[in-house]
Amino acid sequence: MAPIEGIPNVIPSSEAKPEMPKATPEVADKVVTQIKHYFSDASLNHDEFLRKGIAKDDGWVSFEILARFNKLRQLMGLPDTSRAGKGNKGSQAFPAKDVITQLSTIVKEGLKEDDPLEIKEDNTAIRRKEAYEPSDEWFSNTVHVKGLPYGKEWAGMIDKLTEFFNGKGEVVLLRLRRNPKSKAFKGNLLVQYATKDQAEAAAKDDNLVFEEHKLETAMLPAYHDEKLAADEFIQPELRKPGASYPTFEEWCVAHGREPPPPLQAEKQKNKPAEKEPEFEVVPGVLVHFSGVNNDISIPQLKEAFGALGEVKFVEHEKDEDNGIVRFKEPVPEDFAEKNPELKIGDVVLKLKPVEGEEEKAFFERARQASANSRANKRTSHNNGGHRNKRYRK
Repeated sequence: MAPIEGIPNVIPSSEAKPEMPKATPEVADKVVTQIKHYFSDASLNHDEFLRKGIAKDDGWVSFEILARFNKLRQLMGLPDTSRAGKGNKGSQAFPAKDVITQLSTIVKEGLKEDDPLEIKEDNTAIRRKEAYEPSDEWFSNTVHVKGLPYGKEWAGMIDKLTEFFNGKGEVVLLRLRRNPKSKAFKGNLLVQYATKDQAEAAAKDDNLVFEEHKLETAMLPAYHDEKLAADEFIQPELRKPGASYPTFEEWCVAHGREPPPPLQAEKQKNKPAEKEPEFEVVPGVLVHFSGVNNDISIPQLKEAFGALGEVKFVEHEKDEDNGIVRFKEPVPEDFAEKNPELKIGDVVLKLKPVEGEEEKAFFERARQASANSRANKRTSHNNGGHRNKRYRK
């Protein structure tokens, strides 16, 4: 079973088939092998996602999380939607319960006593028996390979490449190098062997040909030093552990080149924070009402109170018989005397002005609701139906 590069892609459970495909012994063996690979030192050295996972909960990683990994789902015969378009509304769903159950069952039955992993008693999670210790050894055991076509990838390519390079030793990790912007495969590989001797043997072979492509190999430390001596920018995947490197922007400035325009995420991060608009607090604009029920909608409340003045918004919590209406302008001092009640159909609402601490509390709730709305970038308002703590203009 070939090691898989980088951080596993994650996909939603909403795409899972209703009926789970049965796992053959061959499939189960591949799933267990892949799980063991994910938790291996070689993979964890380059897998920030899973490193963060094992740093929590005493090293346990739930099968709910693992069931989202595309490679495992592919092996189990489930659909891989990692390349689904942005319009995929189900992209954030959790894996189906049957996917999680089958995965945990496969792993539990497939692990042996001497394997480096163990299952939680309730079968919900898995962890390493020995704690992960970061190592820099991978750098000396890695071969840089180039010569494959730029941008060309196909199903099973990594498996075939791993099988090919296993002819020179035990491959523990194979990674594709990608264009930092487009993420296209650059045609270059990083092949990590179990030992430095195996890596050196592979790097010395001048006659490596993979599917009619002549390959050029070099030990990663030597390739790194060559790029450094040529004063080229060192990409992150080529960097020596513990060494310090300039960012690409810093490197461009130092070499008299125009730095590339920042990506959208960087633009947003560097964009000055917009000043939060002040929330308007106007005394005397609030009126408390009681006697309402869930059959009366927000539009009905607004229409009824509109006969008394221009309504700015209404606050009403579902299943409560009372709420508050905010008018645009302060109500007259004799409002309660002249308008003690308001009739909506067969329902009679009791009215009274909101003052003092109750008034202060309302504006604090409204201010917080407004701040949350901006934070969530809500751009539309729905006037229908009762909702919890409804503020509607």
